[in-house]
Amino acid sequence: MARDQTTHERTETSEKFERNRRSFLKAAGATVTSAVGLSVAGGRVSASEYETITVPAGQTKSITVGDGQTFENKLIDQSAPGAAATIRASGSGWTIRNVGFKGGCGATNFGFFSIIPSVSSGGTGTIENVYMGDGAETNSANEAQPGGLWVDANTPHEGELMLRNVNIQKYANNGLYGSGPGAAHGAGSGGPVKVEGCYCANNDIANVRLGTPGSYVKNTVIEDNGAPVHHPNGPNKRGIWGWYVPITVKNCDVNVTEYDAVNGGFHGGEVEVKNSRVKGPTSGNVATKNVGGKPKTKVPKKVPRTAKQAANGN
Repeated sequence: MARDQTTHERTETSEKFERNRRSFLKAAGATVTSAVGLSVAGGRVSASEYETITVPAGQTKSITVGDGQTFENKLIDQSAPGAAATIRASGSGWTIRNVGFKGGCGATNFGFFSIIPSVSSGGTGTIENVYMGDGAETNSANEAQPGGLWVDANTPHEGELMLRNVNIQKYANNGLYGSGPGAAHGAGSGGPVKVEGCYCANNDIANVRLGTPGSYVKNTVIEDNGAPVHHPNGPNKRGIWGWYVPITVKNCDVNVTEYDAVNGGFHGGEVEVKNSRVKGPTSGNVATKNVGGKPKTKVPKKVPRTAKQAANGN
């Protein structure tokens, strides 16, 4: 089983992120500040235009999005060996939209994530039309370390985060890792993480992992279709994993047969699945209502299938 310990809900990822960030800023100097400032400019880019941000081999690119800022219409090219980019969003009223990660994330540490969002108390944050489908760069044993998206428990996340039409595939340390804030100040705390119309597949540990009050998964497709990427201690590619508090799954298609399709038993976690199609085992505290066994696992129409498609907004 991959390492699923609660300690990773707290400080380890934040510390490693900051080390990567400091190293990158030191190497890139003033150029980084200029590039990031342009990236989060308030003006909208037309849907047919996008900017390409290229990460050189062996380097890490750090992008910051703050209060009221929008980061949109960007193609982040991390296809060079060992190249990796991370977007950290915090505050309120921010948006990450029409962004595509091209190439697998080349980071080699367990605490690295492609997107690290948090929302301040009473605020909102939105991530929509984002492609993270190339996952993580693997070694010869198909092993990797990075995760896809980790909701920051250390800022902390107390507002409402909406993820819509996001494609997350082939990461090792969870695909959408949103349970951390539930442990930040005692189990059951943190703001809601709302997942709508997304596609999550072949992510190790869990494809979708939630654990804060008001969190849900809706109109989303989750599957494991045999892609071999896994964490060195894996694989254990759960479909939906609920922690700390009750979460709801509505009108979703889940096809995970080798591992738990739905798991709801950790630290008081409970998952209620409604009007959905689920194929595969369930464990822990899982309640079902009007659930069938023939999921349709096509990528939803509004979810981008390539980095370029995401970046140009189509």
